[in-house]
Amino acid sequence: MTLENFENNEAMFQMSPWDFDQSPNGWRMFGSTKEYVRAASLIQEYIAKNRDWIINPREGEKMVGLELMYFHIGQLLASKGQEHWPEVVDAFNHSFDERGECWNAYVSATIGFLQNDIKRVEDAVRTIETSQEDDKISGNLGIVKNFKKALEIGERDYEKPYSWPRD
Repeated sequence: MTLENFENNEAMFQMSPWDFDQSPNGWRMFGSTKEYVRAASLIQEYIAKNRDWIINPREGEKMVGLELMYFHIGQLLASKGQEHWPEVVDAFNHSFDERGECWNAYVSATIGFLQNDIKRVEDAVRTIETSQEDDKISGNLGIVKNFKKALEIGERDYEKPYSWPRD
């Protein structure tokens, strides 16, 4: 699919939640061109039109949760700049998932970075490092540690800690 197919967005809203969120033919085509506000708006509209489908995927479909879609809204708007951060924190607050200790620590650390709250980020590092979850990858420990480093040196650009090497 090409960008021209989505000028009216309706074809995009017919995509499965997984394809809309995870494929390069969904909102990511606009994120990759740094059209962050447009991509975030598309996700918000997709959620409004397809909430039931997201929550109750059709037989045989891969699932993507609302919390991940809200997280992507937050990431996109955080990348756009600090003037969006109050809205970003709201999106991230919709990203918590009662099933994921490490994921929630990552979300919390992300909010901590935005709010310049190093203690919150340090708490997230400890939570991920000591978690008993079998799969800690959702905690993105390297990124969370980079958020801590960024706050320690006064770096406030949200995208920079993502580009740094991860421990």
